[in-house]
Amino acid sequence: MFDYSNLRKKAYQLLEGEDPESKISRQVNVFLVCLIIANVTAVMLESDSGISQRYATEFAIFEVISVIIFSIEYVLRVWSSIESQRFSHSPRFKARIRYMITPTALIDFIAIAPFYISLFVAIDLRYLRLLRVLRLLKLTHYFKSFNIFLTVIAKEFKSIVAAILMMIVLIIVAASLMYTLENEAQPESFSNIPESIWWSVVTMTTVGYGDVTPITTLGKVVAAFIMLIGVGLVALPAGMLAARFGDELRERKRNLNAHIKHALADGVIDEDEYSSLVKLAGQLELKPEDLERNIALLEKGRSGEKCPHCGKQL
Repeated sequence: MFDYSNLRKKAYQLLEGEDPESKISRQVNVFLVCLIIANVTAVMLESDSGISQRYATEFAIFEVISVIIFSIEYVLRVWSSIESQRFSHSPRFKARIRYMITPTALIDFIAIAPFYISLFVAIDLRYLRLLRVLRLLKLTHYFKSFNIFLTVIAKEFKSIVAAILMMIVLIIVAASLMYTLENEAQPESFSNIPESIWWSVVTMTTVGYGDVTPITTLGKVVAAFIMLIGVGLVALPAGMLAARFGDELRERKRNLNAHIKHALADGVIDEDEYSSLVKLAGQLELKPEDLERNIALLEKGRSGEKCPHCGKQL
């Protein structure tokens, strides 16, 4: 009797890259990454009417082939999702439904859905191309650093929202001030507060298009202060994310080091322990080189070796 469970497990490992030593898994992932990039490139080229008309047949064939491959990938991911530890405690049907509503699965669905919908419903070509460009988001499957970035945003979400709300408040206040000071001098540029918001956003984000500028003395003075405030305020969320990103990486490495120390408790890391560490490093989105380096450092520390620079024990 055919063993579907073993095939499902292999499909999961192949698509999710669970086995870092698997050459086939790496080749499949490289192929899918290249296909995604090729699809986005094709969409951009199709936006040129001359190229689109000349190679209409080729573009259509490539789109059909791409959708078939992405559809097979999506079905296999849904089918094999029950192999994930995240859904292992749920019934099979429920586990697959839970996977299908995850952000990455929704991105995969959006990548193929417009093609099938367009077979039955007429869709504006411009919007269809926009939806096809969203296939670029599928790269989150293959570049794990995206997951670290999303984790950082999730952990700093409240702080980021607070900073954005503060920015919105200051934009509205700045727009109201400039409307009051510049309306009489420039009724066409500062005709009302909503129109003045354009100047406020452009100024506070330091873009400075120069299409709308204050001409009154008081307006210029206020604008100078708004620009100085904007420099610091716009940089605030970026600084928060950068700091949190570093903290997240250090936290993950500390977690990995704790498991390495536990594995080294008997003085040696056996094959099973090493496999577990490799899997953990993958789950933490850390490179295999990080694992090897940390193992080497902790082994030196156990041997009593000291740093040649500071003299402290490693």
